[in-house]
Amino acid sequence: MKPDKPFRMAFPLLLVASLVCGPDAYAGDFYVGADLNRTYVDESVDIDGTDILLDGEATGMRLAFGYAFNDYFAAEVAHVDFGSLDESALGLSLSAEADGQELSILGRVPLGERVALYGRLGYISWDGDVSVETESAGISGNDLSVGAGLEFAVGESLTVGMSVTKYRLDDLDFALLGAGIRYRF
Repeated sequence: MKPDKPFRMAFPLLLVASLVCGPDAYAGDFYVGADLNRTYVDESVDIDGTDILLDGEATGMRLAFGYAFNDYFAAEVAHVDFGSLDESALGLSLSAEADGQELSILGRVPLGERVALYGRLGYISWDGDVSVETESAGISGNDLSVGAGLEFAVGESLTVGMSVTKYRLDDLDFALLGAGIRYRF
């Protein structure tokens, strides 16, 4: 599958959701959301005394359920899939994939009637697999995440947005750039 295919597949879903959930729909305190993410890593990894540069991208997703306490604060739980990174360095074939469950607190600042900026502080419990040639190892951990985003209200119940979230998993920095939708009920 081409890397941009999931993005092309998400567009019709955004269009249908915006038509179904018009501006007169009721909005409540709970919400669900889905983001399509692009994962970026640019790190040096020590494998048997040799530094290998991981410089890759992957496509992943984030599914969230949250509660907005008011217009300014929310809490959410999410499943984050970082995608699968495949690299080749020094004649070695490397691959890594990870996913996890995240708990976040969001602070939101309305910039107008339909636009808001938000910040995210989270805690993620994650599991992953790393493979070098035929050797494979499972890794896991618990780490903090921090992010920011911009959301646009399409109607009373639906928002679309963009975000960037930074994760540090087992001493590796990952950045997720995402686009997604949120439905409040």
